[in-house]
Amino acid sequence: MINSLVYLTRRCPRKCDYCRLRDSNLQGPELNKWEWVRAFKVLQNLEVDFNLILGNETWLLGGDLLHIMCENKIPFALYTTCPETLFEKYREIYFNSGVIDNLSCGIDYPYSYLLNVLKERGSFNNDMELKSFTAWKGLIWTRANYPTVDCQGTVTVSKENYRLLPNTVEELTNFGIFCGINFIHWDKKGFDFFPSEEEMKLFLMGEGDVLDLEYCISKIGKNYIQNFEMLKEDVHLLTSMGWHCGGNPYGGPTVDSDGSLRCCGYRTGSRTKNFSIFDLEDVTNIPLWREAVYLDCKECPGCFWSYPWMYHYWLNSNDEFGKKVFVNHAGKHISSERWSKRRLE
Repeated sequence: MINSLVYLTRRCPRKCDYCRLRDSNLQGPELNKWEWVRAFKVLQNLEVDFNLILGNETWLLGGDLLHIMCENKIPFALYTTCPETLFEKYREIYFNSGVIDNLSCGIDYPYSYLLNVLKERGSFNNDMELKSFTAWKGLIWTRANYPTVDCQGTVTVSKENYRLLPNTVEELTNFGIFCGINFIHWDKKGFDFFPSEEEMKLFLMGEGDVLDLEYCISKIGKNYIQNFEMLKEDVHLLTSMGWHCGGNPYGGPTVDSDGSLRCCGYRTGSRTKNFSIFDLEDVTNIPLWREAVYLDCKECPGCFWSYPWMYHYWLNSNDEFGKKVFVNHAGKHISSERWSKRRLE
């Protein structure tokens, strides 16, 4: 099993400070649609089984996104923040095509909680609530109008929302939406996608919160959780970035929007960034790139990101079932008739 990660664009319709932080690391202009077609061909030749495709906002590519995905032959998950104007403009074009067959969004709060916030306050107090609300609306609309489109809501657990986690997971399951769970991260020696620990301190959990979180996790049940096995890990490690990939995040490359390679989705690395995805068209560069990733990863203090954790869990299980977990939202705790009926190239 070989997985990969692609940042299609660093553009953001909300123009938030967090996204500007991400923009600062690009080495050149973003790839155009023809270059992306070529890049995905490289990934296919590397025998990548699954692509996690992120942005800041992938749907900003508009018609180019559909063109790229028409040419891509690798199963993928495509993330969006579902900005209402953008989502309403492209949702039918994308989903009617049959090519863009999934919708993945960040969901940090239960839908019922957000509706209650609107009823009581009239507006949201922070960007996390607003993004969760537009994502909920996008996922619910898609489930109602395109029931064969695979849907996932990913919860990033922090001090702000962990007590609501059981309700969030339950509501996603009740809507027939799969759930991924991540834990809050911060910049620790080169995590360029996150603010510093000081800036994130309001979201970080203390010892009392961690013990409460352990209880909340015990109340979740199996539901539609993609990374259910990860929740059995020590809760102190989950909340302190206490895991390490050992030098191999998920088998395949991490491609930034300018075509440069990264150590992983969270780190550029000092060596890996000297390669581009097109360098890997020359097979003699592949071992050099892998060595660069390994050495850059070895300098990383660790994380607890579900994507590489799941990759290693299923890889170490010597179980081909892992491919179905990523592509079809399969789970040994989920009956097979509930798995997504998505393509498996």
